[in-house]
Amino acid sequence: MPTMTLTRQDARLEAALGQTITSLVANEARADASTCRVIETHRALVAAETAVSFQRVRLINIAAAQRIVDDGVLDALDAQLERLEVAAEERDVLEADLVRLLQEREGEAKQQADQAASAPAAAPVPVVVVQGAARRR
Repeated sequence: MPTMTLTRQDARLEAALGQTITSLVANEARADASTCRVIETHRALVAAETAVSFQRVRLINIAAAQRIVDDGVLDALDAQLERLEVAAEERDVLEADLVRLLQEREGEAKQQADQAASAPAAAPVPVVVVQGAARRR
């Protein structure tokens, strides 16, 4: 089973949807449209997190190379830093999209909970006990 990159929103996503991410992905075909949008946005965020990690490692490799720091190395660092910045900006946009979707889901859940709490409780059913009732033999 492939491992999934973690995001800062994983715990919030699981709490808002009431299932683990693994379970959500496994049952995606049976999910409603709103849940599918959340899953797709999370999947895109995971890909963006992976891209940020990749670009960061590339930057580290350029910086750690055992060579004289000259204009070529500085240009390579600048270019790689720009790629990392673009990847991080794309990740941030996707994360904001996911947060918006989660806020909508959390708002719906809160509204449903408020409605359930304000609904009148069912009246208790009176129970009549008859003593000395005939027994079957």
